[in-house]
Amino acid sequence: MKKIFGLFFFIILVNFTLAQTVEFQVDMGVQAQKAGFNPSTDAVKLAGNFNNWSNGDDVLTDIDGDTVYTITKTFNVGDTLFFKFIRGVDGWENDPNREYIVPAGTSTYFAYFNNDSLYALSGDTIDVTFSCDMEFEIVSGRFNPLTDTMSVRGSFNGWGANDLMFQSVTDPNVWEGTFRIFTFEGDVFNYKYAFFGPNGTTWENDPNKTYTITADDMTFGSAFISRVFNDATLATVTNFPVTIKFTVDMEGAISAINLLPFPSIDDVRICGANAPLRWPAGGWPNADSVLTIKLFDDGTNGDLTSGDNIWSRDITFPQYSPLRIQYKYGANWGLPSNGGGNDNENGVGADHFINLTSDLVSATVENVFGTMGDHPLINIVTDIKDVVYAAPNTYELAQNYPNPFNPSTVIRFGIPEAGFVNLKVYNSLGQEVATLVNDFVNAGGYEVSFDASNLSSGIYFYTITANNFSTTKKMMLVK
Repeated sequence: MKKIFGLFFFIILVNFTLAQTVEFQVDMGVQAQKAGFNPSTDAVKLAGNFNNWSNGDDVLTDIDGDTVYTITKTFNVGDTLFFKFIRGVDGWENDPNREYIVPAGTSTYFAYFNNDSLYALSGDTIDVTFSCDMEFEIVSGRFNPLTDTMSVRGSFNGWGANDLMFQSVTDPNVWEGTFRIFTFEGDVFNYKYAFFGPNGTTWENDPNKTYTITADDMTFGSAFISRVFNDATLATVTNFPVTIKFTVDMEGAISAINLLPFPSIDDVRICGANAPLRWPAGGWPNADSVLTIKLFDDGTNGDLTSGDNIWSRDITFPQYSPLRIQYKYGANWGLPSNGGGNDNENGVGADHFINLTSDLVSATVENVFGTMGDHPLINIVTDIKDVVYAAPNTYELAQNYPNPFNPSTVIRFGIPEAGFVNLKVYNSLGQEVATLVNDFVNAGGYEVSFDASNLSSGIYFYTITANNFSTTKKMMLVK
């Protein structure tokens, strides 16, 4: 009996020592002095991976009125916490997320909101004018000037949507807004542009943009910030609509919520930062399923093989889309088998990325559920340029130039009569690595670019097939 009691006491003792309290403290004094926080009306909240990034479940208090807000929570020793503080209704701190590993024993985590611990007594208010060129967003159809509203959101306004911008009277593609900000020389603020419409809010891509207040800004009492939404140029956006076949292998998929395998895979969704992909609200609530795109494993909608547990979907990104696409999957959306949450592929901030090219038309990406990061594209099809020389008398496939190359090269070909043209690239093992042309082409001379950024150095072969003509040439990639 004594041994049993001793073992029971040991188990209780172990469980007790594993659970430790952490007091979170955040100093809001600087924010209050900058008029970015009102202690009388604004709440201070804590959101993280421990409360499903809820905006409101954990509210901090300031009992003694010293503008240091606190809350105490209990965790297990060794837990890795990712979190942010929130001021007011929706004023989240800047990226990146804070990180804290729970130590043994009671501990305190202290921080200044946004890590802003400095305050210049010589600070003053100035008028900052933001000017954003929306031409690419308008032409692509992502932004509708008649229905959508535009705003600038940043560390100076709690990342809220109240600072609206309006169409310029001199340039219909430009949205402008002037706002009075309390600041000082050397002050750095983070910001992004975002627009809101029937499909929800569209933010600029990561990372946040920054601006540093200069001495001239303070002297003249004003600053002017002008750029294109997402800093886009023709070289940094797709010049054509691009169809990507997203595939994700769900075999043995494990939920990031409870770290257990899903009992079955009955539903797979994709979300992301680039239209037509969209992000749900924090915590990925069930109601936001309308913001997701459903994948299939039944041989439809771009899925190649029914029932193989590789879920797929053909998704077309509009012309002038950004070249870097950010996305993430969710399994069993809203179902009991999702383990308690829909954002269950990996932790918050862990996403997938693919990199498009300006001349891309279509490609495939192969993902494994839970394996995040950058992924190469396969089955690449790029657009060919208009006729660059007159139709030749015979079929031609020129040597690529430059050769050797790194990472891109140009291939020219000519066909004397209209017909279906197929131009593919193979590695030294005979495996297809890219499809450059797969379309009906009029008679003429053409050139197409080949980007091998995602391939390793070595010998590659490119083969053209047109009508009854076929030939192959060799090229070398040297990195």
